[in-house]
Amino acid sequence: MSQLIVFLQAAPSFGVFETLTQYGALGVIVLGLGAVLWYMLKRQLKAEDDLKKKVEDLQKELNDYIKTDTGKIQSSLDNNTQALKDLREIILLSKGKK
Repeated sequence: MSQLIVFLQAAPSFGVFETLTQYGALGVIVLGLGAVLWYMLKRQLKAEDDLKKKVEDLQKELNDYIKTDTGKIQSSLDNNTQALKDLREIILLSKGKK
C-alpha cells in the first residue's frame, strides 16, 4: 500500500492544465480558448512569414526590373547624346558652307 502512495505522489503533474481541470466546465473552456488562441497565433505567424517571403520575392523582381530599365535608359541616353553630337556637327557644317 505504501508503494502505491509513493507511486501516486511521484506521478508527473500537468501544471496549469491540472489546475484548470479542477475548475470543471470553466477550466475546460479556458483550455479550449487557450488552444484556439495558440492556433490563431501560429496561423498569424505563418501568414506574416508568407507575406515577408512574398515581399522579398517582389523586391527581387523590382530589382531585376530596375537593372533592366537602367540598361535601357543608359542606352537611350547614349543614342541621344550621339544624335545630338551628329546634329551639332551638321549644323556647324551647314553654317560653315554659307
